[in-house]
Amino acid sequence: MATRISPFSETMSRFTADRVMPRADELDRHPQDLGLIRGLLLEIGRLGLYGAVIGEEHGGTGPNSLAMHEGIEALAYGNAGLAMSTMPTYLLARAVSLHGSAQQQRRWLVPIADGRMIGSWAVTEPDTGSDVGAITTTATRTDDGWVLNGRKMFITNAAIADVLLVLCRTGDTRLQEAMTAFVVPMETPGIEVPRSLDKMGLRSSPTCELVLDHVPVPDSDRLGEVGQGWAIGMDVLNYERLAVPAIAAGTCARALDLSTAYAADRRAFGGRLDQIGAVQAMLADIASALLQCRLLYRHVAALVDDGKPAILDASIGKLTGGRLVNRAVDLAVQVHGGYGYTREFEVERLYRDARLFTIGGGTSEIQQKIVAAQLRQHPTWATTAALP
Repeated sequence: MATRISPFSETMSRFTADRVMPRADELDRHPQDLGLIRGLLLEIGRLGLYGAVIGEEHGGTGPNSLAMHEGIEALAYGNAGLAMSTMPTYLLARAVSLHGSAQQQRRWLVPIADGRMIGSWAVTEPDTGSDVGAITTTATRTDDGWVLNGRKMFITNAAIADVLLVLCRTGDTRLQEAMTAFVVPMETPGIEVPRSLDKMGLRSSPTCELVLDHVPVPDSDRLGEVGQGWAIGMDVLNYERLAVPAIAAGTCARALDLSTAYAADRRAFGGRLDQIGAVQAMLADIASALLQCRLLYRHVAALVDDGKPAILDASIGKLTGGRLVNRAVDLAVQVHGGYGYTREFEVERLYRDARLFTIGGGTSEIQQKIVAAQLRQHPTWATTAALP
């Protein structure tokens, strides 16, 4: 797993250095420049990132989760927010690849693989947070198909997307059989994006409120069967969790490079900062966090590519990756001292960006709950866990 299996990560590294890093400060300070963000995300699509979850018959190169997440790590090295904004597009594409009709696959997968479309994924609501089973957005049957009504919150890319994957309630009970998924063009009447949220970090990733006001949807836009939405949504969320340790690895790598360079250049107490034992310990801990995050996402991605169960491993990856990256950027700020607390130094942005990774995509507490439930189902996991 320590060897890169694809040159794609090198392609993304060059793109990040040439196109993203020179604009990283601008993306953070001016998140309202949605045209710039959308343009970069489309470029990323043309490089092949989204195609890694799309089969060759629809213009993709996948499925290849490991190569794709190596690319995400490379992108996150330059800007974690932009890496975050790749997720809804490839998550939507993966869902359509697995559950879509032939018509849906032709309609959406080819332009996504070609880098001509951006997706959004809408499940979270203002009053539900990580409790997916409590969503209240409804899809009501009509003679012509369905009508969608409700509000979604914290929806990545809603302000710049072409197509929306949305989870709705289609029954009266709370969980599995009561939910259905739809893939809907964003231009459909009744879809509104009232605002983009002004966030602490990941500011280059548009996070929006979404309103569905009597949105007419033909039955041909339904993804999978009626009542299959819960299963589709859980698969999407499980795959989404795989991205967290990958983005965390990129962020840790940047934190390490910035901190080692600063510590080598900074003079204090009659010598270089990196000659002080306490600083050396902090640099070692950042490096340790980087390696752990990298091993975590490569392990889970390899399981997915091998077709092996990865629910437990993905939750461990997200839980641990979120913790590690927050510790790493905290240490990076500490290495920089007072300068690290100013916006003149990049580690300040890394510190803000990392905070979401114990919250979004299911909080750390939710991941602990999932891991515990999976361990009850697989009591011999400690000695029989699948390896790629």
